[in-house]
Amino acid sequence: MEDIKLENKEMEKNVNHPDHYNTHPMECIDEMVVVFGFDAVIDFCKCNAWKYRYRAGNKDDIKQDLAKSDWYLNKAKELQSMKNGNPYYDSRGVKLL
Repeated sequence: MEDIKLENKEMEKNVNHPDHYNTHPMECIDEMVVVFGFDAVIDFCKCNAWKYRYRAGNKDDIKQDLAKSDWYLNKAKELQSMKNGNPYYDSRGVKLL
């Protein structure tokens, strides 16, 4: 999946690959796919996308919230494509499934 591009590079990092989700060998979302499967993580991504749009601007910067929402929608699309037979690569380019 292509990273969301933003003018603020720190915000871009917080949207695409936050440090707190990269403290293990696999990024959190990638491990979730392995543990819970495509359907559960696709649903999780859709719910998170909705959550970030719903609260946009009320907790964090509105641009960051909307970018996170877009990231989760893109991830859901990517996972759906992979569920339909395309190989799944983690954020570091390692083939998982």
